[in-house]
Amino acid sequence: MAGPTLRLGSRGEEVRRLQELLRARGYRVRADGYFGPATYGSLYHLQQREGLPADGVAGPTTWQALGEIRERPAAVDVHRGEQAEWTFMVYMAGNNNLSDAAGRDLEELRAVPSSGQVRVAAFVKQQDAGGRARRMEIAPGGASDVIEELPPNTDSGNPQTLVDFVRWAVRRAPARRYALVIWNHGGGWTPDDLDQLYTQVRGRRVRRDVETGYVRRTARMAMADEEPAFSELARLTENPQVTKAVFTRSLKEVLKLPGAQERAIASDDGTLHSLDTVELRNVMRQLHDDLGRPIDLLGMDACLMSNLEVCYEIREHVGTVVGSEELEPNEGWPYTEIVSALAANPRMDARELGRIIVEQYVESYRGTHQTVTQCAVDATRIEEFMREFQALAGGMRQQVLTNRSVVDSVQSVATRFHTDRSLVDLRTLCLALVADSRTDPTLASVADELLAVHSPGGFVIQEGHQGWKVEECGGLSAYFPMERTISRYYADLQIAQHTGWDEFLREYANARTIKR
Repeated sequence: MAGPTLRLGSRGEEVRRLQELLRARGYRVRADGYFGPATYGSLYHLQQREGLPADGVAGPTTWQALGEIRERPAAVDVHRGEQAEWTFMVYMAGNNNLSDAAGRDLEELRAVPSSGQVRVAAFVKQQDAGGRARRMEIAPGGASDVIEELPPNTDSGNPQTLVDFVRWAVRRAPARRYALVIWNHGGGWTPDDLDQLYTQVRGRRVRRDVETGYVRRTARMAMADEEPAFSELARLTENPQVTKAVFTRSLKEVLKLPGAQERAIASDDGTLHSLDTVELRNVMRQLHDDLGRPIDLLGMDACLMSNLEVCYEIREHVGTVVGSEELEPNEGWPYTEIVSALAANPRMDARELGRIIVEQYVESYRGTHQTVTQCAVDATRIEEFMREFQALAGGMRQQVLTNRSVVDSVQSVATRFHTDRSLVDLRTLCLALVADSRTDPTLASVADELLAVHSPGGFVIQEGHQGWKVEECGGLSAYFPMERTISRYYADLQIAQHTGWDEFLREYANARTIKR
C-alpha cells in the first residue's frame, strides 16, 4: 500500500517515512518528520530522474517509484517460490544510520539489470528514524522493492537477527546457490548504545559524568576497580575496533569486564575481532543446519575480515569466503558490477563469483589513491594450507628458543593491519623469514612451502591489491599482536586450539632474553 499525499509544509510520521525512503535512495535529507525545502528539492529531483511529473508532491506514483510496497500484488508475485540460480543477500550489520554508503549500495543493487535467475535481498536498520528495521527484496531495473518492516527494537547486532533475515530471504527467494554479504560501513556504536548494552549486562546504567552532547571531550580514565562512567564509554566508541564490531554480544563481553583498564585493553588487543569470529561461526553453523549444506559464498564487505582465524572458524559451513585484509574505503564493494556479472552468467559457481568480486572490487578503485585489498578463498580446500601453517607455528616456537631476534625482526617488517597492528599479512611474514639469513633452515623451508600453497589457484582463489603499503601482500592475515598482549579470548578460537599458533604467541610474549 502507498502512503498519503504529502507536500511542502506537511508534518508527521508519514513525512518521516518519505524522508527515510529518500535517504535510502542516497538523498541527504533529515528524517525529522517535517516536509521542508530540502525534502521538496530531493523529491523533485527524484521525480525528474524517474520520469514522473515533477511537482515536489508525494502522490501514489511517487510512492511507487520509491519502492514503498508493503505487500507484493499478486500479479507481480509470479516468481515467488520458483527457484532461481542465485539469491544474493546483503545484511547491513552493526549499528548503522543508513549512511550515504548504504544509500549508494542500495541504489547500486537496484541498478542491476532484471534477471529471473538472480534475486537480491537486503536487511537495513535506520537508527536516525526511530530505529526502524526492514527486510527488502530489491527489485532490479527500477521496479518497486518489496519491503517488510520489522519492530523498532530489532537489534541488527544480534546474531539471531542475521539468521532470521537469511531464513526470510531463502523462503522468499529460493535458489540453487546462496551468497551472503555482511556489510559494515555504518555510523558505528554510540556511547548511548553502549550504555544500553551495559544496562542489559549489569542491570543498571552508567554514571553520567558528562552530558550526552559533549561526549567527544577527552574521557576521564576510571580506576581499575570502578564501574564505567559515561566518559569511558565515549572514549571506547572512538576506538575503531569498537566502531566496527558487528555483534552486540561481543561488546557485551567487553563491558562485563570488571575494571576500566581491562575494558580498555580488551578494546585494543583484538578481543572484539576474536569474539565476532566466534559469533560468526555460530551463525554460519545455524544456516548450514537450516539449508542442509554449507552456504555457497560468504562475503564480508567490511574491514579486516580476510583473516585465517575467520576462514578456519567457519570452514565447515561455507564454500567460498571473500574479504579484505585492509580497512575498506567507505564506498565498499561495486555491487552493480558484481551482481550484473552474476546475472549475465547465473550458472557460475561460488569460486567464479569470488574471483569476480575480487577483480571488480580492485578495479573499482583504479585511478584513485586508495589502499585496497581483496581476497577469495575456498574453505573446502583449507586443510593443506593449515598443515603448513601448523608447521610454521612449530617452527616459530623453536626460533623463539634459539634466536628470538629473528622473530623480532620479521614481525616488525611484515605488513600489518588493524588499528593496533595486531593482524599480520602471512605472505610478507613468510617472505621476511626466507630473506633473513639468521632464520633456522627448517623454518625457512616451512615458510617457503607456505608461500607455495598461498599462490592463487588452490585454497586462495584470487587475490588483488592496490597501494604501496600492500604491494607484497598475499590476501590473508593472522593474529600476531605487536605489543605481545594476547587477548584472553583468542584461545576460544579453533585455530588456537588446533594449530599451536596460540602457544607460539604466548611463548614469544613471555620470552625475556634476546639471543643474538
